[in-house]
Amino acid sequence: MKLTAGITLAFLAASTVASPTWPTWPPFGGKPKYHKGIPYAEGSKFMLDGKPFLFAGSNAYWLPFINNPSDVRNALTQAKHAGLKVMRTWAFNDKNATYIPGGLPMYGGEGAGESPIYFQSFKDGVATINYGPNGLQALDKVVKIAEETGIKLVMALTNNWADYGGMDVYTVNLGGKYHDDFFHSPKIVNAFKKYTAAVVSRYKDSPAIFAWELSNEPRCGADGTRNLPRSAGTNCSHVMVTDWIADMGKFIKGIDKKHMVTWGGEGEFYEEGNEDWAYAGADGGHFYNELALQEMDFGTFHLYPDWWDKTAEWANKWVADHGKAQVKLNKPVLFEEYGWLHPEDRLAFVNRTVPANQTRVAVIGEWQKIALQYKMSDAYWQLGVCGLSTGCNHNDGFTIYLNNTEESRPLIFQHAKDVAKVNSRL
Repeated sequence: MKLTAGITLAFLAASTVASPTWPTWPPFGGKPKYHKGIPYAEGSKFMLDGKPFLFAGSNAYWLPFINNPSDVRNALTQAKHAGLKVMRTWAFNDKNATYIPGGLPMYGGEGAGESPIYFQSFKDGVATINYGPNGLQALDKVVKIAEETGIKLVMALTNNWADYGGMDVYTVNLGGKYHDDFFHSPKIVNAFKKYTAAVVSRYKDSPAIFAWELSNEPRCGADGTRNLPRSAGTNCSHVMVTDWIADMGKFIKGIDKKHMVTWGGEGEFYEEGNEDWAYAGADGGHFYNELALQEMDFGTFHLYPDWWDKTAEWANKWVADHGKAQVKLNKPVLFEEYGWLHPEDRLAFVNRTVPANQTRVAVIGEWQKIALQYKMSDAYWQLGVCGLSTGCNHNDGFTIYLNNTEESRPLIFQHAKDVAKVNSRL
């Protein structure tokens, strides 16, 4: 998720491509090898120790940045008690030591450039990985506590948006001009591979890792305000992004042969002639091609109708269409992020209203029902816990707090039970 309000959608003229024939999964037939305690994909299912692993999960990007083991343990223990089995978090935070105030990418109050915890810094075009106590050692603590509590982690390796650094920090420091230079400039790609190698090799044997994720929401463009602009014309397309996904996936698998890899996309489809950006490959997405890549173990999709100016009915179809992709390609698809604003937040953030009966419980509950019908695992945005040393974690408008029983009882606790029940029958 982009952690700041407002999304500017970039559009791209669609190029004509032939419809490919997608392979079955796993490629070349047979069952994939698995390692004790480490999830893997088999056909359309996630598996763990030879058994189906359909799960309910959530997002807690902030776990490494609070740098408080007691709070991390508290949060993960509460999540486990609620029935959540997988947590997605940020395995990146890039500090730009040569940042010029007012320049791009424009950092906000999310901590990039300000947080005492950072994993990599750039100065005068040189990247330095921070292996110290306020660097990757802070991430070590999160992974260790996840191992001890039995929670699995999806580890995102960079961000499309300016929050906590991300793609544009590489680009501005390494001679790039446009946001999408990140996907093809050799110097930038190699720098990202260097950082990726440092993180992946550090935890390649850990049973806490559910999967490596190339990026949070990779796109040809970003928000048009805090990020670098997108290159003009059709320079960036689904072809460029898919090539980058395949290359990075192959790179990670050359380091870590135990864990799954995914790309972290929002699930954008490519349908020639479709005028809906989410189905037109407008920002470099082609879900079927991405999911079919041998280097990708599963697919991801996100859903924020409020940011995207979509209806609840449109959203229901979006979930079902990704479920159909899971069936067609016989490969897992994770409903990785989703959120629906409360009426007051919707008015404040996007100046919109919806029918009164479209409450968070009603709308999200329907998404979860559809996802479960297709036997897709899911992870809502975002985990809300109280009782931390600082009280409750931040509410960005989408946070669902475990102690808010009106929401958490149906959307978290009961949903996790429903998922477990379906899993027991797989």
